[in-house]
Amino acid sequence: MKLSERAYKEFKNHVYARELRPGQFVSQRELVALTGVPLGPMREALHKLEAEGLVEMIPQRGIKVADASPKRIRDAFALRILIEKEAARRFASSATESQITTQEAKHRGVVQRARGGIDDALLEHAQAVDWGMHDAMVAALDNDLVWGIHKTNSDRIRLIRLDSGRLSQGNLLLAMEEHLALIAACRRRDPEAAAEAIEAHLSTAMRRAMGL
Repeated sequence: MKLSERAYKEFKNHVYARELRPGQFVSQRELVALTGVPLGPMREALHKLEAEGLVEMIPQRGIKVADASPKRIRDAFALRILIEKEAARRFASSATESQITTQEAKHRGVVQRARGGIDDALLEHAQAVDWGMHDAMVAALDNDLVWGIHKTNSDRIRLIRLDSGRLSQGNLLLAMEEHLALIAACRRRDPEAAAEAIEAHLSTAMRRAMGL
């Protein structure tokens, strides 16, 4: 792995571990000390992170970790809806019965566990199941360019959700129910119902991320 790629991944890992916070200012030398990657590769990584909207390079102030402004939240979720409505249509039309059954079983497993109590381990597992469903749908488009945009935008959403919009005890079951409605539409091979279900789900997630 190139050092710049390592720096890129290390930066994101530190953000997701909350060692770097949205809106925080940090210097290049502080990032070198934090990641253990030399200054040159770190600068390369920062250019990529800036292009993806994960940091802002502000003269005389340093590097700002992107924060969850209302516009950033709206933009990120609007892009998700644009991509995932078409992905839901494709998944409903082309997914195998086995793929649909696998997704349904994972979600029902989360719901069953939640009835016995919701702890941090279940929330982490449920978040992985949640993202896994979205990734499976976008993968059904079989488009490398769209996949790359989706994964970059997923990083933006993950950053937004560090402070709000994450699955919690209060919204876990609702999120799973929304996913199960989507899966049911896919089981019926109803692309438009699937598109409507994913738009409703992502609109709810956007409002939650905005604190509405």
